[in-house]
Amino acid sequence: MRHRILPEISEKDFDLFRSLVKRKVGISIRQGKRKMLGLKLSRRLQDLDLSSYFDYYRYLLKPEGARELRHLINIVTIDQTSFFRGEKQFEILRERFLPEIVRRKIEKKRIRIWSSACSTGQEPYSLAMLVYEMDNVDISWDIKILATDANTQSLKIAYLGKYRGDQVAGVPPDYLAKYFRKESKGAEEVFRIKESLKKRLIFRRLNLLMSINRLTEPIDLILCRNVMIYFDSATKKKIIDQFYRLLEPKGYLCLGLSESLLGIDDRFALIERAIYRKKG
Repeated sequence: MRHRILPEISEKDFDLFRSLVKRKVGISIRQGKRKMLGLKLSRRLQDLDLSSYFDYYRYLLKPEGARELRHLINIVTIDQTSFFRGEKQFEILRERFLPEIVRRKIEKKRIRIWSSACSTGQEPYSLAMLVYEMDNVDISWDIKILATDANTQSLKIAYLGKYRGDQVAGVPPDYLAKYFRKESKGAEEVFRIKESLKKRLIFRRLNLLMSINRLTEPIDLILCRNVMIYFDSATKKKIIDQFYRLLEPKGYLCLGLSESLLGIDDRFALIERAIYRKKG
């Protein structure tokens, strides 16, 4: 296909896409992202042989555009992640809060954790490794980690559980040996999550704005890190209200280091930087 040179996306068209994304997933695209979004969308226009951004917008609103709408959501929700990203938070979880959850659940031997924006899977797999390194936790425990994201492409990678050598650089060597299987892909080494760990995770596509009400099972720990920065105050309140509903009494909510519940919800107590406990 011969590629056409498309004009820069106009403010008017950009606002149409911003409103559409806001309605569908609650994410507010910043004004400064106009050129970058236009560049990404122009590639889709080429692939679909559409002549303008407005034609693409109209296509997204049609029934036959439902799959393409999911592609748009993938474009705007892609995020960079790594194993044990935010090392200090994982250290606090490992040394303080996960042991507390284990002590509280020692009789029932049942733990539920939710990685609510799991991206390509490094966060929930990191959590699973930490949980299984806790004292008194063994295979007899009923442990489930729900890993969700709105980005279907990221979820496919997460479910596959296969990573390049540079992607597992942050994994402690003993964890790497215990929870990964090294494979060869041509001249490149890849590392695949072992099934014994992977089977504890449940992967699901989930839109934080529209789909949380489908969840009903009480949760001990929710991670929603580096996501709230994309939402306006009203959307944040809706999502946090659902987190409150789902969390067990004294359950934990972990946000990104630059995020806060100040002025959003006072039903949580801040106990460490960006780590909250449900009151009551």
